Amino acid sequence: MSVCGYKQKYPTRLPISVHPFTQTRRFAHLSAILLPMTELAEKIAQSYPLLAGEFSRLTEEGASDSQLMEELGSHVVDLFEKGRTDDVRPAFNLAERLLATGTDAERHAAMVGFLETVQNVASHRECGAAVFEEFLGAWSRKAWAELNQIWQGKTSLAEVVAAETGASVRPPRWQFWKRRKRMSAREMLETVENPDLRKLIEKITRE
Repeated sequence: MSVCGYKQKYPTRLPISVHPFTQTRRFAHLSAILLPMTELAEKIAQSYPLLAGEFSRLTEEGASDSQLMEELGSHVVDLFEKGRTDDVRPAFNLAERLLATGTDAERHAAMVGFLETVQNVASHRECGAAVFEEFLGAWSRKAWAELNQIWQGKTSLAEVVAAETGASVRPPRWQFWKRRKRMSAREMLETVENPDLRKLIEKITRE
């Protein structure tokens, strides 16, 4: 059984077993995942004071634990690029604890919120994602490998979700006028100047 229950739908595609807990797909158990995780926000803010203001705003808006871990994932990539590698490790230690002993929602946040965000954001940066493997614990390493398998051959979250749900990211054949070349993530980042939009693009795509 995989970290987020992907093997329930694709039993032969993902042989990695990370932790035996309730089957959960990416968007399953939303009633639990979407609860504000103030305690988690406080834990993160203790190690990363610069995120305290952003987390305060997110929790007021009812942000999920996965959203908080997404912010942390993006933040640690920035820290690594600035040479602050000692400040990166606490985030990975937290993700490891959540994967090993957390609730379903916390494990989801550690894997899909944090690790996936680190992989995606880092793929657009000069450092790349592989440099973060030295920070991985046993559970995190298995989740990291599973995410790489899930994203293999894909460049956007839309493609990942389509593969999980059986949907298509292409318009129907009869809508030929909508068939235009989609911009790559790199092309979008070269075009977009808004920092918040650039941050979002980095989180949901990979090179």
